[in-house]
Amino acid sequence: MADIAELVLLSIEEQPELEKKFYEDCYCESGALGQHALISKQMLAARYASLFPDAEDAAGPQPVSGKGGKPQLTPAILAEAISNRPIALVGDVGVGKSSFLKHLMYVSAFAEFQHAIYAYVNLGRKGALTESLTELVLDQIEESLLANYGIDVMKSDFVKSMYKKEIRRFEGGIWGDLRETDPGKFQEKLLEMLGEKQAKRADHLRLAIEYLSKEKRKQIIIALDNADQRSFDVQQEAFVIAQNLAADWRATVFISVRPRTFFLSKRSGTLAAYPHRIFTIAPPRVDEVLEKRLVFALDIAEGKIQLERLKAVSFRLGNIATLIRVLLGSIDRLDPVKIFLENITDGNVRELIQFVSRMFGNPNVDLHSSVRALADTADYIIPLHDFWKVAIQGDYQYYDPEKALAANLFDVTTNDRREHFTLPLILGLLDEKSPRRSSEGFVNYNDVVGALQELGIKPIAVEEAIRRANNKKLIEAPERVTFEEDQGGLFGSMPTAFRLNTIGAYHLKIWMTTFNYLDAMCVDTPIFDEVTSLDIKEKIRSLSLSDRYERAVKLRDYLSNIWTSFEQIPSFFDWEALCRSSEESFHRVAVSISRRTSY
Repeated sequence: MADIAELVLLSIEEQPELEKKFYEDCYCESGALGQHALISKQMLAARYASLFPDAEDAAGPQPVSGKGGKPQLTPAILAEAISNRPIALVGDVGVGKSSFLKHLMYVSAFAEFQHAIYAYVNLGRKGALTESLTELVLDQIEESLLANYGIDVMKSDFVKSMYKKEIRRFEGGIWGDLRETDPGKFQEKLLEMLGEKQAKRADHLRLAIEYLSKEKRKQIIIALDNADQRSFDVQQEAFVIAQNLAADWRATVFISVRPRTFFLSKRSGTLAAYPHRIFTIAPPRVDEVLEKRLVFALDIAEGKIQLERLKAVSFRLGNIATLIRVLLGSIDRLDPVKIFLENITDGNVRELIQFVSRMFGNPNVDLHSSVRALADTADYIIPLHDFWKVAIQGDYQYYDPEKALAANLFDVTTNDRREHFTLPLILGLLDEKSPRRSSEGFVNYNDVVGALQELGIKPIAVEEAIRRANNKKLIEAPERVTFEEDQGGLFGSMPTAFRLNTIGAYHLKIWMTTFNYLDAMCVDTPIFDEVTSLDIKEKIRSLSLSDRYERAVKLRDYLSNIWTSFEQIPSFFDWEALCRSSEESFHRVAVSISRRTSY
């Protein structure tokens, strides 16, 4: 079931037979601000502003979609885009850069693409085993011409047609005299000349593109996509190739890139100043994405949309269809589920769909009960805590920090018990509206260290917590850095500032003091009080609700006792208030235990 769910939800866009319909039905405009985000709309709108601090409005980046979803990258811009520099599509991982390019081709600029020669070059998985990036690009351009337009640049008639001028010059040269006296020798030498030109592959393909553009009076469009799935060096090389294609091939060239790569490429000089056009791609609205993707998957499961690979699994598709309907209903009717899904992946559509697909077949979520319940009552709602289980536990019985989407906010690197609050304090400080926070939401790293030092937290503890939070995607730097890790821990130069994102905000404002979260963190949080540590360890493997409740309460009380030892209570974080806000989660569990024991 999990494999089928992954196919109809996650891999469906990769099925050639449905690709066009998928982008027609499922594409959502970039940049529509979410309705349930736990950070300010100003911070959401300024997602990429820090990358372009010196750009003037006229020359600076534009979002691909303006107000009301109005396209900014219009067919008119596409038509005039032939220049000596590529069009850079800048966007975080999973926000929809590839989807934007495919939608541009199939829908929003369909007429322009129909009257153009278009080559889509996938630098991602297809090129992972290719040593030469240049050869990969040439291969895929050549394949696109053959597959989409029936143009074989190696075919004899085509080669002779595109090299007409060179053939005329050859006929007037020293071998031309043999045309009448020794036609066999003449043809041999002519083919040698043409063979030499073909052997210079890059030049041959460039001249073929120029020839096609002139002969067919069509614009040449080349898209270099998924470079951001490769190493930084490969991404840098892709920039150079894109610039060469735009400058030497007279083509309109798109290249999709992550903010981090764009930032470093500017700084290193690979990108000289700004490209001809820069468009930023912000995430679409999560609720719209989920609804469209689930409805599309439901149509496949119900047979309204045919997929060849699924014809042999009709029985399982019935169950998949039922579960998709349950998911659609649960998301539509439960605002807490909408809030969770919108915030927990920070606009990464790819991770969002991966997360939803993991609901199917997950050992911690009994979706089979929903199939039986629907058969009996025609109504079933997946509770919020089932979604939480997938994020906190994944496919395991217990929380594993290396595999779970959730981070342990209470982890420590020293034996100072106050360090349990280092990361929560950092998140609270980044969330506070204060003079130290910029309009884009960034707070200077030194200000963070100074504020926590006043509370008795050592700078080294702050540094370690920030590195963990950054790599767990709770916070982000302007250049979207990710720290490397070795046996000694996380390392790498520290950025100058950080800001909270929606994942960190959900941990801070929703998860941190709930029963479900505290229960899960018991297995990964060092306890410095011996009595509490022994009490929790005694029942750490128990899965009974009463034992889980007891250990979660003990961890909360242990943390509360530590909190009271702080001499100062900062304006940006209040542990006791957060505990009160989550008391209902403990109350529900206590009521459930009481009901069970009364039977």
